[in-house]
Amino acid sequence: MAVYDLLIVGGGPAGVGTAYQLRNSGLSIKLLEASAEVGGRTKSVPLPGGVANTGAQFVYVGTRTHELVDELGLGSIPFEPGTYGIAFDGSTSVGRTNKEVVARLPLTGNERAELLQLLDDSVNEYAAMTAGGVFTDRADSLATVTVAERLEKLSPRVRDNAATAIRAGAVGEPTEIIAQYALRYFASYLAHDTQNRRLLVDGMQSIVLAMAAQLSPEVVGTSTSVTNVEINATRGVFAIKAQTPAGEAEYEARQVLMAVPAPLIEAIVPDLPEWKRAALRAAATPGNTTMVIAADVSDVPEYRDWGMVTTVGRRFDCILNATPGRWRSDDAPGIVHFMCYANQVGYQPGLPGNAVAEEWWLEDFLAVAPGLRGRIRGHYVQTWEHCFALLGLDRADSLPEIRRQAEGIHFAGDWSSTTAGSHGAFAEADRVAADVLRALATAR
Repeated sequence: MAVYDLLIVGGGPAGVGTAYQLRNSGLSIKLLEASAEVGGRTKSVPLPGGVANTGAQFVYVGTRTHELVDELGLGSIPFEPGTYGIAFDGSTSVGRTNKEVVARLPLTGNERAELLQLLDDSVNEYAAMTAGGVFTDRADSLATVTVAERLEKLSPRVRDNAATAIRAGAVGEPTEIIAQYALRYFASYLAHDTQNRRLLVDGMQSIVLAMAAQLSPEVVGTSTSVTNVEINATRGVFAIKAQTPAGEAEYEARQVLMAVPAPLIEAIVPDLPEWKRAALRAAATPGNTTMVIAADVSDVPEYRDWGMVTTVGRRFDCILNATPGRWRSDDAPGIVHFMCYANQVGYQPGLPGNAVAEEWWLEDFLAVAPGLRGRIRGHYVQTWEHCFALLGLDRADSLPEIRRQAEGIHFAGDWSSTTAGSHGAFAEADRVAADVLRALATAR
């Protein structure tokens, strides 16, 4: 049996990214992915109007992802929001200023004043702590406090609005998210930042597919679920068992990279030391459900300008139009894609393909955007058991141990990054590729 220098478990951004970085290293590499294709949570699907993202949505300017897009020659367009909106208690208010948005909400005068102050303060703080869409060192002061500490004095209905907006942009609850993370993924929408996000024309998955296309064909094995990784003490290599459509398969490798969600690792690698188990438990990757809707807005142009609309009390937390002010594709004028992020409901395995349940979700969408009734041209529902990692205080404190290799096993994903999402995972691929090279050089 051939012994690989590195066996990678997981074909998402971190796994494929690591193989891509090592493609010219001379190492023998095998990557195994349980799904039928690589990409993980960058999964993109065709809909009327073009390719739609079902998980990761944007390329963030100044990140490793942005560098890869340029390196791979992939087409992208800027996210240029001119509005922000809130749907609350049966009303949807979308406007170009915070004052305009708040004025139309069914709140008391004191609640409106309180909410407006919160939104304006968030915009001002974002402006003070970013430059060109990228955090400056001034934002470091927000890395040691949770968002909840900032919201605890708000009145209940204002707090509900703020919590929904934060959950929509940053995945988790205010008690789980550090303020710095919330600032990037929530306040940037309020600030109508046109410099920090770009949308890939062919979808986020095109990055992973383009990298995989530069690997030797024998490197990537799909529809192959790794079930067990353990050290063969006699031979000093790892024995890996996997389930394929043809039955069980076995592999051997000198080093292993676990590039799957952290909560899955303990079941695959039963002999991890306790310090590593404890570290992985601090890397939460909660479930998430998304619904993408392709709608013809040619005769209701106000919907074309929507950017982010937070949706209080709905199944989903927000509606996001990644191409405000333009059509989704010049080849399909009139079509816009609306992404509904449902972080609060988590993993919903019985939803995709359930026509009745999907109709409920569509009705929830139409309650927020009633002018789009009769104009929906297609939709797609995706649910993730383990979605983007939470960037909370526990993970931040445990990050050195989360990243630390354990007896020749490396660990990488957005959950081991200093941020989260695909941009964190691609950055981690670079780190682990360098670690693998050092480890194998030392062993030799």
